[in-house]
Amino acid sequence: MAQTPPPSPALVSVPAKEVPALRLFAFPHAGSGAFPYRALAAGLPPWVELHAVQLPGRESLFSVTPYRSMPPLVEALVPVLAPKLDLPFVFFGHSFGGHVAFAMARSLRARGAATPRALVVSSSRAPHLPLGRMPLHDLPRPRLIEELRRYGGTPEAVLSNAELMDLFLPPLCADLRIYETNTFEPEAPLALPITAFGGRQDLSTRAEQIEPWREHTSAAFTSRMFEGGHFYLFEQSKPVFLEALRQVFVDCRGAQGTS
Repeated sequence: MAQTPPPSPALVSVPAKEVPALRLFAFPHAGSGAFPYRALAAGLPPWVELHAVQLPGRESLFSVTPYRSMPPLVEALVPVLAPKLDLPFVFFGHSFGGHVAFAMARSLRARGAATPRALVVSSSRAPHLPLGRMPLHDLPRPRLIEELRRYGGTPEAVLSNAELMDLFLPPLCADLRIYETNTFEPEAPLALPITAFGGRQDLSTRAEQIEPWREHTSAAFTSRMFEGGHFYLFEQSKPVFLEALRQVFVDCRGAQGTS
């Protein structure tokens, strides 16, 4: 009997307004689909093409079983991104997505493939640090909902609707399982700039957990904190965040022009 092929992620793309010179791959936070990250396109230079990663178990891939560990997820993502790596590109990951983006950058390096011009992580603890909080992925449902309400980012209309939570929790818990149980393996630092962003009022990812990302690059490291919590980039700090993200691309293109 033929084996069922592993679930395949997808890309949700927003074309550049001009001839693309760089691409952005956006890796969403736990439980999220690609849709919220399409909004990043509005803040990008017109020569940047956006590709938001759509993981199994949500939005257009709702009926597909989500991944529950990092190695097979990365293995599945590589061939999805490979056709788009013919232009210079940047990885951006928020929270759980920051760890996926980091694992992808390492995997591409190990394969001798093209690697990002920069890695931007947001509200994401440095991967070598301990979790620093209780694991959430296996909490009883009432307790998990209570914790989600405390962290913010999930509308109360969703948290209080049992049917919506039936749909939302499986991919969320699968992503949280990856984030909370993935084993960090020491490797040489990445030879690319890393920019780390965070929210000053974030209760789950503090500045002291974000700054140590500097240990994972042999190139430049930059960090910046914005007003807001874990989801500052969708809240009051969205305009200044988008401007900071835009500057990453301007810097990458400047470096590209002088290399």
